Amino acid sequence: MDRQAVNDWISENLLDTEAWQRSSEQRQSVAVKQAERVLARWYPEVELTTELVAYQSVWELQGIDPALKYQKHNVKTVADNGETVSYKDGERPVVAPDVRELLGATAEELAEIEAEEAALRQFGGALV
Repeated sequence: MDRQAVNDWISENLLDTEAWQRSSEQRQSVAVKQAERVLARWYPEVELTTELVAYQSVWELQGIDPALKYQKHNVKTVADNGETVSYKDGERPVVAPDVRELLGATAEELAEIEAEEAALRQFGGALV
């Protein structure tokens, strides 16, 4: 997907564009490619639109933030000159929340749900 098309969509549709705006064009291009890879992996059946790639590209660039890197490595607390930041347990989601809101569960999550439902199915027989 074209970086400029993603840039235009972000400029016209998103308020929180700081991560995108402060990145170089080269980083923006890499973010677009990375967004396409992530979305193709988690939503293989979905046609990638500029909107989806834009949301995910911004999410990828926001992940460069050092504070989020700590969270990704499950650091619980960071202290600096008396300032303390604590993180919740767990990792930052791979798929952008806006994308998940639009597309729902990923292909892997749907497969897990189907497997759980299949394991619970019972055929035939009668309760006595």
